[in-house]
Amino acid sequence: MNRTPNSTSTMVAYWVSSLASSFAPIPSPGRAFALAASGPLASSSSSSSSSSSSSASPSLNVSYPTPPYAAPFYHLHRERVWSPISDSVAAVAAPFVVYWAMSALFMFIDALDLRSLDRYRIHDPEEAKTKNRVGKVQVLRAVLIQQALQTALGLYWLADFDPTHGPFRDHAASIATYAERMARVVRFLVMSSSPVKPTSPIIADAAHWLYWWGVPIVQFVCAAFVLDGWQYGWHRYFHTNKFLYRHVHSIHHRLYVPYAFGALYNHPLEGFVLDSLGALIAENVVGLTTRQAILFFAISTAKTVDDHCGYSLPFDPFQLFFANDADYHDVHHQIAGLKYNFSQPYFIHFDWVLGTRLTREDYEAKKNGRVHPSNKVNGPNEIDAPPTSQRNGIALKDE
Repeated sequence: MNRTPNSTSTMVAYWVSSLASSFAPIPSPGRAFALAASGPLASSSSSSSSSSSSSASPSLNVSYPTPPYAAPFYHLHRERVWSPISDSVAAVAAPFVVYWAMSALFMFIDALDLRSLDRYRIHDPEEAKTKNRVGKVQVLRAVLIQQALQTALGLYWLADFDPTHGPFRDHAASIATYAERMARVVRFLVMSSSPVKPTSPIIADAAHWLYWWGVPIVQFVCAAFVLDGWQYGWHRYFHTNKFLYRHVHSIHHRLYVPYAFGALYNHPLEGFVLDSLGALIAENVVGLTTRQAILFFAISTAKTVDDHCGYSLPFDPFQLFFANDADYHDVHHQIAGLKYNFSQPYFIHFDWVLGTRLTREDYEAKKNGRVHPSNKVNGPNEIDAPPTSQRNGIALKDE
């Protein structure tokens, strides 16, 4: 249904036009995109992209035309982020590298034993020796096993790398589509049939920003939300199902005092379901490109290590911007907090909505009100009883 202009719509259209002319910058990347997408340059780019994509394969030795636009700093118009390995391999390798780099950082901080950092420690260093029911050699072995399985799954999942889905897609045409849709929205909002061109400065710049920044940011947040939902559901189920807790999840809870490289100390089944499969499902549901997946997997891994680092650091960016931090997750590792704080690794909204959130203050009150500790063996969840493993109740020694 066509809308006819009236006095109000004319005024609104005039205001939008005036605003655009007042704030329109010198020709920008956004305008270059829209003009390239709507002119002959776009068609040549499109045909080049088509011919390139037809010959594209996981191992390309084709030269690609220089983009007819100004891309943001993070865009690399080449086949590989790092030339020795494909982007698919990089997406699988990134979590491994980040995990041990972050772990090494916190191990170095521990080794320095700086008095100035004592106030930020969640536990006294001696507590790890007396409370934890597994030795660091065992933890290292289990983590490496999980990472080997994670690598195998990732290589299988990301085997089909299509460069036209990532760095060599037709960016100009995509931004032109964004601009056209935005122009339609503006025409609808001002109820005017007067031409609002996709190539107008304000529309072109907005389409450029939306394509290169707005949509990727929303995709990342959505992927984090999907991962959180997956991990919350399974994590809580591993606690409520007595069989799975006793034989699977209780292994992770042998660490009453978490430390950085113990973040992935899990039963292989739990590591596969919660961490590896969860991240790949989030990547697939949201539709991340391979290069977006590299960033998402790397940040998610860094966040997981940070949540187990054993420090409550006010200058830590993860702990500064996320309520789900090392202190929040540490509460879950304590006996009085086992049935709370299942959310991981990013947000706490699932705990908040579903009534499983426990603050540090509430935890301290709950712990102090506990009169008789439970001696029932349920994984490592006893206080006075001797440490036990889940293998026939044999005493667990520090290995």
